[in-house]
Amino acid sequence: MTTDLIDETRASWQRLHPHLDTAPMATMGRILRIARLATLFSDQLLAAHGLSRGEFDVLSAVRRSSVALTPSQLAKLLAASNASITKRLVALERAGLARREHTSADRRVVTVVATALGVERIDGALPAQLDLERALTGGLSAAQAAALETTLRGVLTECEGRAR
Repeated sequence: MTTDLIDETRASWQRLHPHLDTAPMATMGRILRIARLATLFSDQLLAAHGLSRGEFDVLSAVRRSSVALTPSQLAKLLAASNASITKRLVALERAGLARREHTSADRRVVTVVATALGVERIDGALPAQLDLERALTGGLSAAQAAALETTLRGVLTECEGRAR
């Protein structure tokens, strides 16, 4: 079996603190490292499509939603702060990819709409993003991928429950 940076990190901590159980690091350390690396690869890919990761996430959420979303709903959906959503919306508006509109029912409520250019951009970037994700998980068999998905769903459920 090959070792990775997480194995080395755990061994280092075990030498320093042999009484500590570093087993959680085996899972969470790998999840976090995979997330960092996948984000770096994704950032490079999305930049080629004229998008940041945050902009991609907002446009993606708006595009796939069956109802108009408010900035607050986007923040909750994307686990982001209201300030970061505002920053992303300003960038998307400047690029002509999205706009904020007041609802007709209540002019105080603002929803986010993808422009035609925004729809074109997200629809162009998504297949490339999926190809990247497929490549990053390509070493897994279908059974391994299914088992990992189930396992990670459990971890995500726990994390999301704590975030409420």
